[in-house]
Amino acid sequence: MKSKIMAYLDEKYQDQKTQDLLDIATTLDPRFKMAYVNEDKKDAVQKRLKEEMSKLTVKESPTYTTSTASGTGHAKKARKSLGSFFKSSQSEGAPDPASGSQQQSESLFLELHSYLFLGNTDSEDDPLVWWKVYKEQYQRLSAVARKYLCIPATSSPSERVFSTGGNIVTCRRFALKPQNVDRLVFLAKNL
Repeated sequence: MKSKIMAYLDEKYQDQKTQDLLDIATTLDPRFKMAYVNEDKKDAVQKRLKEEMSKLTVKESPTYTTSTASGTGHAKKARKSLGSFFKSSQSEGAPDPASGSQQQSESLFLELHSYLFLGNTDSEDDPLVWWKVYKEQYQRLSAVARKYLCIPATSSPSERVFSTGGNIVTCRRFALKPQNVDRLVFLAKNL
């Protein structure tokens, strides 16, 4: 029985692209990090993570102010004048492209290694909650984690929803509007 299970797993995970994806996803899971990555692949995984992080640009969140005069409390984006754009570009001067890329490389290195040197979390913790807490500390790495950790492990939940939809929309109920089908499926899966 063990040999059949091992043969099935070897066949399923022999594809190198699948194995690389699993190595990256495992590394981005704060419960495991590099614990289950082969020793000879650790440098390649770190290099790939740095490449993924360098592709991303950290977007600064816009400044919002709340409108208290109207009493609505809606958030409005703070306005900037045209002069503020000229000030920032003149005061910065022309940055040296080589030093900018070197600084970015160093910041990527520091961000990745500070994450890897941080202790692993409890195996019962939710990795998505962990990344939500630490997204400000590891901005680029958290964006990469959102990209890789959002992949569902199985298609079973979606298959169950389709099966529920098939049970609701029958020959006798074929004239249901799509929004009513959505509501009925939601109720069936959440009650």
